[in-house]
Amino acid sequence: MQKRVLSSAIALALTALASGSALAQSSVTIYGNVDVAFDRVKRTYGEVVNPALSALNVKQSMTRVGPDVSSQSSLGFRGVEDLGNGYKGNFVLEGQMGVDNGALLRDGRLFGRQAFVGLTTPYGEVRLGRQYAPIFFSSAVITTERFGSTDQFVEGGLSNSLNIRWDNAVTYSLQAGGFRGQLGYSPNAGVPDKINAQRGSSANDTTGAIVGGINSGVEKTSGRGRSFGGFGAYVIDDLTLSLGYGRTNFANAQVQAIVPVSGVATAVDLFKIKDYSVWNLGAKYALKDLGLLFTGSFGRGSYDINNAGGTAGLVGVTNGDLRVSSLVLGTRYEIGSMAFLGQWSETKFRNDSRGKNRAFTLGAEYSLSKRTTVYTRYEEIRDKGVGPAVLLAATGIREVPTIGGLGISPNGKSTQLALGVRHNF
Repeated sequence: MQKRVLSSAIALALTALASGSALAQSSVTIYGNVDVAFDRVKRTYGEVVNPALSALNVKQSMTRVGPDVSSQSSLGFRGVEDLGNGYKGNFVLEGQMGVDNGALLRDGRLFGRQAFVGLTTPYGEVRLGRQYAPIFFSSAVITTERFGSTDQFVEGGLSNSLNIRWDNAVTYSLQAGGFRGQLGYSPNAGVPDKINAQRGSSANDTTGAIVGGINSGVEKTSGRGRSFGGFGAYVIDDLTLSLGYGRTNFANAQVQAIVPVSGVATAVDLFKIKDYSVWNLGAKYALKDLGLLFTGSFGRGSYDINNAGGTAGLVGVTNGDLRVSSLVLGTRYEIGSMAFLGQWSETKFRNDSRGKNRAFTLGAEYSLSKRTTVYTRYEEIRDKGVGPAVLLAATGIREVPTIGGLGISPNGKSTQLALGVRHNF
């Protein structure tokens, strides 16, 4: 068994997307990434002008040892068998653990990040199993970070969980010259019959579950969760351009909010979703001689809303298309073993209240070796007019970047300051 040094788990996913030299050995590889930090996270009270949102107005602060600040911790197994004549069989089994307590993340899935088997041919690669959604790569090739909790480019994919990973997926990938791309389909990428912020063992189709949760991806005769999408990127010298698209049939899944009623957490029906679609465009430009990198991404998502009752109206959701847009800009400067980075994002509703979230990340890191890096990060997110980070996260439709698990109050602010270390192997 051979160990292999990787820059990050995200780098592995992008490398594996290309079906060339990355799959040149007949072997089994253990790989992974461990990221942990000492941090301080705060959430302020906001200004709640609507009583229906009062339960979301919370003041919190924590000092803790927290995982996955600059990157996602992972442990994976990857096997490749050379079948000859340009054909190879392969598999990936990859899980995610909380380095602060050793627990399995991704709802306790043993291999919650990826679990697939594939066949590489001279004409591309086919994979079957749980894997990254195609639109994920349109952000992954652009970001200056590694999709840790402070990476604003997760928003560039308008991060419904199904923009990151699909259950039950079939994908086809191809690389030719400066182009690489992927097409994908899933009979149920992870949509339950009832959607709310429940997750883990207490979540199911009866009680409701978050989109993309462990109990959400069972294939259904209704076609609920059926998804398809694609991704393409083209490299021209120092410029990378990317495009991603995804669409999911929610089949009128009931969306709920968990609110306190006489002191008891109760699921209240809000509205139903028929379809969801999302696209994004990205660009990255590198000035290699100067060690400078500039990146940007813009995307839009649309939820087809119906049966929006009185409670939904109280939180600003009505029948029709609920549209969200996201703009993310970033830069990175490297000099020797040091690197400095900055990111800024704005995510907002395009209709109704036009609530929005603005966030930024500042960071620095020092590479002690090719495997070990110490880093610091500061992130701040502000809500105005009840933006997507407040409303859609409370319903379980989306999992947006929340700071240290605290989330954000309506018209409030949350911050995170961290000093950490990560090690790739």
